[in-house]
Amino acid sequence: MASFKPITQFKIKDVKNAYSRPILALFSSLYPEYIYAVKKARKPNSNLIKYNLVKLGHDLGFRVYANGLTPEQLEDQKLKYHFVNREFLFDIHWYRDKADYYYTPESISLVGESELGDRRKGDQSKRKNPAVMFDFQKLLVANAELRLLIFKVRNKEELEALDDYFIKAIRAYQLLRKGSPFLFVCFMHSSKMLYFSEKRKA
Repeated sequence: MASFKPITQFKIKDVKNAYSRPILALFSSLYPEYIYAVKKARKPNSNLIKYNLVKLGHDLGFRVYANGLTPEQLEDQKLKYHFVNREFLFDIHWYRDKADYYYTPESISLVGESELGDRRKGDQSKRKNPAVMFDFQKLLVANAELRLLIFKVRNKEELEALDDYFIKAIRAYQLLRKGSPFLFVCFMHSSKMLYFSEKRKA
């Protein structure tokens, strides 16, 4: 677990990616009572996480696509930013369009996946956290300035195993450009602690 640090150790000057800084600052401000809205909740509140990332993206000047928002949240975004918010390819996107053109993205600064469950419906494999690994595959093939994965583990051992998987998966994918950045945000359910890690393609 050496590459993952508690969010309490987050310092802006130590974070390399420019988009990772406001994201980690956001999670640091939300942690932990707000995200675990119910003390004995089985997992963090996915809607609260995504909605705050949506608002952060808009505040930074991006167009934002996201899934899992309530009708009230969608209407709020439409009124404030004059933009209809829907899922595109990933759970969340921050992007910029070419001026005066529709459906012509110039750049995607963030793509994110949030997987707070243990396994996908119908998955009968004996692997631990297969849903997290399944979603991470999507980020490997993404063309963006930052790839964000938000996930949950039960304990330190599960986090160590996933950390090893992430490193090997990034190393294995041959079409990923050298230096491509990833940000990981992990909830450890046993302690209600929040951890983060930055990784790059070597």
